[in-house]
This record gives sequence, C-alpha cells and structure tokens, in this order.
Amino acid sequence: MRTLFDLFFDICLLRRGPQDVPAAPALLRLCILAYLGTGFAALMAGVGAAYPLRSLLLTLADLALLAGMTYSVLRALGHSTRLAQTLTALTGCGTLLQLVALPLGIWFDQASTTQANAELPFILWLLLLLWSIVITAHILRHAFTVSFGIGLAYAFAYLFVSWTVADWLLPLAST
Repeated sequence: MRTLFDLFFDICLLRRGPQDVPAAPALLRLCILAYLGTGFAALMAGVGAAYPLRSLLLTLADLALLAGMTYSVLRALGHSTRLAQTLTALTGCGTLLQLVALPLGIWFDQASTTQANAELPFILWLLLLLWSIVITAHILRHAFTVSFGIGLAYAFAYLFVSWTVADWLLPLAST
C-alpha cells in the first residue's frame, strides 16, 4: 500500500506519469472505489450534506465524465490501450487530492457558517484546485502524448463540463 501511495504522490508532484502505473484491473477498481468514496465524503462534508442523493449522483456523474472523456480522447488518438493506466492515475491522484480537500471543505464550511474568517481555507482550497488542474494536465499529456498546454486545455475542458453538471445536480443555494 505504501508503494501505491508513493506512486500517486510522485505523480501529484509531477515526478512520474500514468505510464508508471500498473495496468491492473484490480488496482483500477480499487482506485475507482476510493475515488467515489472520497468524492462523496468531500461533498457531504460541505454543501452536499443537504442533498445526499444529489451528492451521490454527482459523484457518479463525475466518474462517468472522467472515464468517458478520457476514453473518447484516447480512442480518437489511437491510444485506447492506455485507458486503465490513465484512469488509475487520475482516480488514484484524485483520491489523494480529495483527502486533502476534505478537511479544507469542513474548515471552510465551519468558518463561513460561524461568520469566522473563511479566507484562508478558501485560498488553500483554491490553490489545491489549481494544483489539481496541473496534475490532471500532467497525466493527460503523457496519456495522450501531447504538449502540457494541450493537456491543460483538456483538463480545463473536463473541469468546465464537470462544474456544469455539478451546478445542475447540486445547486450552491437551496431554493
């Protein structure tokens, strides 16, 4: 387990890429389950607590978008055999990032509901989001065999679509 943590941590630090991840179906399933669990927990710790079913749907939709967009581009580029490694890298690193985001979300939610200073947890969350985009771009550039800039464009496209779906499934303000 420590070896897997080190692998995903190194990918998060841009020292390794998805090509270093074993193409093992069992590992992919484990990473997907961890990604779903941490994603749901992160949503429930924040605004999603008022919408548990929507939070679950959003978590599943996020995974479907991640897998669908990744597969579509890999297939279009003729690299569909890289899907398992790419999704394992994306979900493994996503799990680590969500584990960091979870306490930040709780901190921000508590600070904003108690009228405390919420700027620091928000800034830290924003920095984590930016680093998440960089990590996604890094993984995608290796998987797609494109430049970092093109990987960044794909990462932003995924983020945009993901946030659009999130806004539809989990509105920030209750009505």
